[in-house]
Amino acid sequence: MPLSAETIAQHPAFLPSLSLYGERLAGVYQENQRLGANFGSQRRWLISQAALALYWGGHEGLTVNSLIEALKPFKVASPNTIRDYVDESLTYGFLRPDPERDSLRPRYFEPTRPVYVAIGQWLAANLMMLDAIDGQDRAAALAAHAEMIPVIQPRLALACLHDAAWREPPPRVALLQKSISGGLVMDNIIVMVGRERPEEGRYLIPALNAREMAKRILISRTHLQRILRKVVNVGAIGWSGRPFESAMWVDGAFIAEYCRWQAVKSHHLDEAFAFATGDLID
Repeated sequence: MPLSAETIAQHPAFLPSLSLYGERLAGVYQENQRLGANFGSQRRWLISQAALALYWGGHEGLTVNSLIEALKPFKVASPNTIRDYVDESLTYGFLRPDPERDSLRPRYFEPTRPVYVAIGQWLAANLMMLDAIDGQDRAAALAAHAEMIPVIQPRLALACLHDAAWREPPPRVALLQKSISGGLVMDNIIVMVGRERPEEGRYLIPALNAREMAKRILISRTHLQRILRKVVNVGAIGWSGRPFESAMWVDGAFIAEYCRWQAVKSHHLDEAFAFATGDLID
């Protein structure tokens, strides 16, 4: 039986596991920053996951038009944004023409090896969070049976896409997740929060080095500061002294909102994993 989102979010191991997950994801990102950017905002996450789901789980295959149609009901992105995503993925070598449908029109695409490796690492990191809650060995099972990746990913992606609780993050969480590379900023915050205990409803973390972080996640320092100010304005984070130079505090309720949101994805992953291993009958 898959773990419920509520069970996951309330488990004491979940926040520390999210912190470790952030560290693991940073490793994936550093291996290929352009590819890692697809995990860096909610829009790019939804587009890239839908694209893979069409290739692995869609009878129509992955084309520009099939991706546009798959995302249209959810108003994730405009057709031009989706076309730009496909063009960019081809330019950076994340997609290529599908050789088995090369003679067909419209053009069909398939993910390249770096994408397959990255999604495997991402799934493993997410499964480790579930394992930390109930002591199972999902991540080890995936490592032993990589053929499960094309089974798990479409089911997870479509479940998340159809679930408004994941598709639309809570308002304060959305300020980061819907900004370019804002998800990567949140990962950095969670890594530090997971090492601390709250005091009077707040977590105290070291100062963020805006210049270093901006360089690492390929955005301008000005953009990073703009993102953080939005979150400051809603009382989610703040500084103990001089902005961008002193230690920071993070609102405990904000972290709880983030955990509940992440738990939705973890629940759908647990269901998809159970399906892939034959524990559920579709």
